[in-house]
This record gives sequence, structure tokens and C-alpha cells, in this order.
Amino acid sequence: MSLQAKLIWPILAFILVVFVTSQSCVSYINYQSARQALTVQTKALIKETSHSIKGVFATKNKQQAQLIFADLLQEPNVARVTLFDEDNQFFATLTLNDTVVPAQEAKQQGLLHGVGEALSVHFLDVLEPIFHDDQRIGTIRVTSSQLPLTKIRDAFIQDAEVFMVILMVGGVVLYKGLEHQVLRPVAEVSRALQDVANVEPLIGDEIEHGSKNEVGKLVSSFNSMLDRQQRLEKQHKQIAELQEQRISFAEEVMESIQDALLVTDNLGQVIYCNTATHRIFEKTYRRIEVTNICDLIHTKKPNDLRQILNRGLEFDDIRLESGQEEQQLSLTTRRLKGHGYLLFMIQDITKMEEVMNRQRVAGRLFENSQDGLIVLNHQGIITMVNPAVNKLMGLGSEQLVGKRFIKSIRWRKLQAMLPTILESIHNYGMWQGEVIEKNHIGQLIPMFARVNRIIKSENQSTYDMVIILSDLSSAKEMERLEYLAHHDELTDLANRSKFHSELEELVQRSGYLREQFAVLYLDLDGFKGINDTYGHDAGDEVLKIVAKRMTAATRHDDLIARLSGDEFAILINPANQEIVTRIVEHLLDSICSTIEYRGSLFNVGVSIGVKMVGVNERDPTKILKNADTAMYQAKKAGKGQAILMDCESPDTV
Repeated sequence: MSLQAKLIWPILAFILVVFVTSQSCVSYINYQSARQALTVQTKALIKETSHSIKGVFATKNKQQAQLIFADLLQEPNVARVTLFDEDNQFFATLTLNDTVVPAQEAKQQGLLHGVGEALSVHFLDVLEPIFHDDQRIGTIRVTSSQLPLTKIRDAFIQDAEVFMVILMVGGVVLYKGLEHQVLRPVAEVSRALQDVANVEPLIGDEIEHGSKNEVGKLVSSFNSMLDRQQRLEKQHKQIAELQEQRISFAEEVMESIQDALLVTDNLGQVIYCNTATHRIFEKTYRRIEVTNICDLIHTKKPNDLRQILNRGLEFDDIRLESGQEEQQLSLTTRRLKGHGYLLFMIQDITKMEEVMNRQRVAGRLFENSQDGLIVLNHQGIITMVNPAVNKLMGLGSEQLVGKRFIKSIRWRKLQAMLPTILESIHNYGMWQGEVIEKNHIGQLIPMFARVNRIIKSENQSTYDMVIILSDLSSAKEMERLEYLAHHDELTDLANRSKFHSELEELVQRSGYLREQFAVLYLDLDGFKGINDTYGHDAGDEVLKIVAKRMTAATRHDDLIARLSGDEFAILINPANQEIVTRIVEHLLDSICSTIEYRGSLFNVGVSIGVKMVGVNERDPTKILKNADTAMYQAKKAGKGQAILMDCESPDTV
């Protein structure tokens, strides 16, 4: 049973018992008093009329008795008067108008003759003897209405209802008072204590209680305890949140590190590893967490890791080589003194070592190259030269590096060609040509010069340059450069010079061999947009792929040449319209296929002008011009197609 029931129900039961007892006593006393008063009043009336009744018995006059009874019936509450003689025989009676007096039961008759009065449901009967000279001469019975008693009973019931309402109101007030002053504070204290016992956060306002009694002091003390507890919980929550933020930040930092981080015990069992560990060792977390670090890293000397684990040594940048595959690792160890664990920071330096090896090889090639190599930055300042340049110019590296190229090298022809070189580099990424300059002793040296652009990043508009100087004074070098002089360095196709010489020779041969051949002039559609959007490296790659597709689409004896930027020419010999049509169709299908470069897809088209050369045509320049004109007509017609110009007339077919 709750405290509320234990307090309220006994109080309400006590009040109810007291109320019922008191009301019963008061009702009984009042009822008996009213009954006694009614009896006394009736007896007084009988006494007043007894003298008149004595005369009635003397004269035996019943009418006179009726008159006396009529006077008695005028009295309040008197309903019937009955007179008996000395032998208790009926003498006379008179009943109030419209009043029905029921016959008495035997029990009531006994009470009436025994004690002189009897009470029925609605009436009170009083029986009194009449004496004359101390001798009973008769008996009179007066029946009175119980209306006064009924009124007393009704008044009692009304009072009881009023008192019951007052009792209920008092009980409610008492209940509310107890609830407000005792029950509610105690219940809230109990609830709060249960929350504390259940390790739940204390949420809510303080328990309000205005009294200064023991309950008030209890609530006040509990509020103080609750306030302190809430402050402590708030502090603990703030500390926990701060700790959680620090842990989250530390985990985020460790997960963002690109090197592998492993925490092991003294036996090498992995306790923690970050995301980079999975990537470097290509194993899942579940496999790593049940693995010993000595089994994870298979070094050529297995005792290396065992010694670190057994002694708890700390090292920086130990180079380890995996025994199973060519993987090179850099290992740094730290002891976590607070936990007795070891922290391993592992960096996969395999690719870095490969890059460094390539750089070393490139450095040796740079130093040992027979060609002179000069590297300029975007400001035209010399940053590197190889020994061949020192030998060619007769100047030391300290006299060249860090100086502007145009001021350090006094080669007039090369300086005069510098604007042309820069324009070609800007448009096509390279320039090449032959120059003759004097060396440090004044001797003229023929050189083949190539200038290439070096782009460090596609997003940068500036670039460096490398100048390659080949000494043509040697006959062997002349033979080696013969190919370079007649071929495009980027696409490995014939260059403009080679194409013109072959075209002139073919025109001369066709006259006496009586064979037709064809000249195809090709210009790429959409190449400039790729070059401008994705950079020159992407454009160079597109040109290489297009060159390979042209080679695959033509015959082995056909000559393919790159005339400039994105313009090409093809000599098809021998040729007729059927052969040319088949080759052109292959070229259109092949070149227009999608090109993939570093995850991006490019689409370039091609417009082709075809000139069929007859046996009587002798002007190479005009032939090439006709093919060029046909190509422009193909572009105007919608691009991505070929226009054929007949050998007999300049009209297109």
C-alpha cells in the first residue's frame, strides 16, 4: 500500500466513524426528547379534559363525549381519541377527518397497557386512566401523529447530508493539503531517489514546498542535494563530451594519416590499426587484428622486428625490405609508456624509391648525354646544364646556372630565331631546326636544336623549357639526325619537309611510270577545344593516338605526314577511286572513335580533302593546294566527311 493510502484512508475512516457515531447519538437523543415531549404534551391534554370526562361517565352521555373529543382533536398532532369505561369496554371514539388509524398489533397493545404508551409506524398512542375520588372510572387513549418526530428525522437526514457534504469537502481539503504539503514532496523525493538508484539523469525543476516543518526541511535538503548532483552531472557530461570530442578528433587525425599506424603489445599482437594500414598491406581489419606484426611484415631478416618487440626499442625511419615481394617500408617506433604498448608508424616508400631511382637514372643520362641539355624556367633563367653544354660552349656550370639564357649565350642566330621558337612552343609545344653557331674557340659548329615545353601542372599557364643541342659535325651524328630531320618528334610521322620531297619525287615518277596516286589532306575537327580545355598534354596524346589510327587504316607503303598542329597529309600510291574510298572510310571510322585520356573521353572528327593525281600533272604545290581546297569544302559541308577532287579537273565529285 502506498504512503498516500496509508495516510488518507485511516483519517477518512476515523472521520467517518466519528461522524456516524456523533450523528447517531444526537439523532437518538433528539428523537427520544421529541417523543417524550409529545407524550408529556398528550398527557397534559388528557389531564385538562379529565374533569369533563368524569361528567360523561356520570351521565353516560356519549354525545357530550364526542363534543369533548372534538375539542381535543383541535389540538396539534391529535388524530383520534378513544374512551373506555372502568371495565375497559369501548365507550366512545372520535377520529380526525380523513385520518386513517390502523389497528394496533398485539405487541403494541401489550406495550400500551404495560407502560401506557406505544409507538407505531405513523402514530403514538398514550393510554391514561381517569380517577374520581381515587377510584378509576375509565380509561382514555389519545392517538397522536408522529409528524413532529418525522420532522425531527427529516431534519436529521438533511443535517446529515449537509454534514456529509462538509465532511467530503473537508476530506478533499485535507487530502489536497496532505498531497501538497506531504504526499507530493515525498513522492517527488521518492521518484528522484529512484532515478538516482536507476542511474538516470536528474531532469526537472526543484521540488517546491513552502512549509517549514520536517517535510519542508527534508525537501529543502533534498533540493540542495539534487542541485549539487545536477551540477556534478553537468560537469561530468561536459567532461565526457570534451573527452569524446578529443577522442573523435584523435581518431579522425589518425584515420586521415596516409601512413600505416599500428599499436601492438610486447608480443607483437595488433591491437589497433588505421585505414591506411588496410591500403598498404591490402588486408581487411579482421585479418589484421588477429595477426602478429611479424607475420604482417615479412622482412629479409626476421629478427629485426623481434628485437624491437623484445627490447621495446624506439627507432626513426628504419628501412625494411619485404621478403615476399619488392616492397620497401620506412619504420618508426615509439613506446606508449602509459599502456606498455608499441606504436609502429609504417610508410610504404616503394614508389618513392622507384621515383628516386628513375631520377638517379635520369640524372646519369642527363650528365652523360652526348647532346647538350639546357633547362630554363618560365622566366628564361638557366636552372640546369649538363657537361656536354660546358664542353660545347667552353663555359662552366657556375657561369650559366642562375643567369638569363638570352644574356649568357651569345649565339646570334639562335637569338634571332627566339620569337619564332617561342611562338611555336606556345602553339605546338616544341620547335626544332638546324643552326650554325661558333663555339668558345670561334669554330663554326652545325647543330640540330630542339626546344620542348615542360609543363609541371595542367592547371598552370607557365612552363619550363629544355633545349637539346646535337653536334652535327660528326658523320655518324648526321646519319642519326637524318631521321629526326624528316620526322615529327611527337607522332613519329614524316614531317612537312619529308612529305614535300616525297611528293615531288612521286610526281616525277608518275610521268614515266604512268601510275595514278592520291593526296589526302586531313584536318582534325574539335581538336582545338580539347587542347584549350584539357591542356597541351591531352592534345599531344590525342595527336599520338590519331597518328596510330592513321597508320593502322592505311597501307604499309603509303606515306603519312604531320604538316603542322592538327593537319596531316597522306600519299597513297598506287591509287584508284575504289582504293581511296576504302581507305577514306577506314580513316573516318577509326579517327572518329572515342579517345580515353586519364578518365576523360574525347571525340574528335576529321575533314578530308582527296586529290586524285593524274599522270599529266606536274605541279606538286598545285596538287597539295587542290587537296587543301577539297578539305575546306568538306568542312563547309558539315565536317566529318571527305570531298574527292578528280584528276582531270578541279571540280569536286
